[in-house]
Amino acid sequence: MARVNPFQIKTPEKLSPDEAASLFVDVFTDYQKIKAQGHTFIMGPRGIGKSMIFRYLEPDCQCVSQKVKIDQIEFLGLYIPLRNASFTTITELTRLERNAAHIINEHIMVTYALQKVFSSLSNLNLYYDNDDWDISARKFYYNEFLPRLPVGNYANCEKAKIYEVFDTMAKQMESFYRQAIQYAKKLSFTKDVYPYDGPLFDYLDFVVPLISKLSSIECFPQKTIYFLIDDAHCLTSLQTQVLNFWVSTRTSGEISLKISSQYNYKHYYTITGSTIDTPHDYSEVDMTIVYTGKAKPTYKKRITEIIEKRLLNVGISKTAEEFFPCNEEQERKIQEIANQYRIQFDEGKGRGNKRSDDALRYARPDYIKNLLGTSKSGSTYSYSGFEQLVHLSSGIARSFLESAYKMYAEELSGTDGTQEIPFITDSTQNTIVRDDANHFLFDDLPKYAKVPESSSNIEEDIYPEEDIDKLSNLIQALGGLFRQILVSERSERRVFSIAISDAPSTEVEKILNLGIQLGYFHCSTIGRKDGKSGGRTKLYILNRRLSPIWTLDPTSFAGYLFVQNYLLERAMTEPFSLLRRLGKDSPTEEMYQLTLFDDSYMDEFSVEEGE
Repeated sequence: MARVNPFQIKTPEKLSPDEAASLFVDVFTDYQKIKAQGHTFIMGPRGIGKSMIFRYLEPDCQCVSQKVKIDQIEFLGLYIPLRNASFTTITELTRLERNAAHIINEHIMVTYALQKVFSSLSNLNLYYDNDDWDISARKFYYNEFLPRLPVGNYANCEKAKIYEVFDTMAKQMESFYRQAIQYAKKLSFTKDVYPYDGPLFDYLDFVVPLISKLSSIECFPQKTIYFLIDDAHCLTSLQTQVLNFWVSTRTSGEISLKISSQYNYKHYYTITGSTIDTPHDYSEVDMTIVYTGKAKPTYKKRITEIIEKRLLNVGISKTAEEFFPCNEEQERKIQEIANQYRIQFDEGKGRGNKRSDDALRYARPDYIKNLLGTSKSGSTYSYSGFEQLVHLSSGIARSFLESAYKMYAEELSGTDGTQEIPFITDSTQNTIVRDDANHFLFDDLPKYAKVPESSSNIEEDIYPEEDIDKLSNLIQALGGLFRQILVSERSERRVFSIAISDAPSTEVEKILNLGIQLGYFHCSTIGRKDGKSGGRTKLYILNRRLSPIWTLDPTSFAGYLFVQNYLLERAMTEPFSLLRRLGKDSPTEEMYQLTLFDDSYMDEFSVEEGE
């Protein structure tokens, strides 16, 4: 029997409730905040786990995980995916006058959302065979739902079960949705804009009062109701205004909107021209900060549980550390260097305040530096071991799983496909993560600059080739710079992030924000370099997945590099300019030979200790 790859990735919406319940890991600090009543934006790059959280919050998963039926779960999490929603790509609606465009877009969004909501509740596995539930569902249909529809939109539910009632309502909402979509599509075949003659539903007067009456159904007494709106960055600018208006109504007592988005959410303006603001209208959870800030141990715990659950699901009883072993010879040598630093501390020669400080700061960088000095190449450094792989995934669970999938497949390819894989060899781990790093920067990034021949229907998601080139240059410049710092003699060498010491220009901010949107940087904040003025400034953290390109140490980055804005501007067009300013050697020579931070450049560069 062929072995199943335990790290296979399925989109969360395609997971069965049993699979989702068995794979979900509830260990991060803001999960309870997402579950709380109130509107919430959940922000983060693709693959960090937003959709998986939403899948787990759905009624079928909650019922499976708690081994109960729908009357016993705490809330109703009703999933509304937007990534493949056709209405987000219909640009003909922009030909309508402003008010008409708002009205028809809201109607389409309402009917699409309710179609998904009622479809979610039509799952027969959610319910017991209970006559009282069926009767109260039919009453809801006849007393609350039908009176809100145009005359003639009637289906007989007199003998229907509760799940059949919801299925009927889902189909009626789908019919209204398709009617509006057909109207929008027909606009592309005429220069005239003709009137829409179908019904028009909105959020405040249709959705909120209707959904608030769900509590009249016997099995839904006083349940908190969440609309789980996934991938909201896929909405058009006008549709985003509509969604923001829903948030601004502050109707979380009836419906709590849980909205997931990548960092390229269009804006925060409503159809009235006002903005929504936190904390008055909504709260926000940035999952990247959750996983890469002070909660890093939480992220490691989460990945550990994800990996060990997946291994157990295919019959492999190994810990994550056992399944992804490190290169023992390399770690032994690093520990020897660390022990030397501990001895120096005991002799009164240490730099740090504690006995372990210098060992932590310098042992791995010294090992890497020794490799570079001996072989003129960092390729012999091994990126292996569960600890390193966790850091390399840079807070993105999917990045870890994608690499692990390739590693398992590589090990399996050397067998007949039926043998058990007891662990992933350190050499396979190293090969895959190095290939992934190169692919991420040199193959994936240029794709964003490739524009389809017919691009007139694409809104804001085209990135100019010039901007992609600037981002690539900046990444390569910073990677080389961090490499030089790592192999220097400075007191703090573990640097993987930058802050701008003076005022950032519009161009620099644009390119850095593009890097955040595309997942090449994470963003946080730190105290300003000039402590006298107080306040905080943005910290831009390079994705650790890129570490192997420059043989950086991914396991710990405690220093912040403050750089003047004009140097970053220059690096975006001349990536080696940062390196040239650090010494007299040519940038084509080995970077480890360069002399760091001549006194004349201390105003331009400054490395300071972090947390």
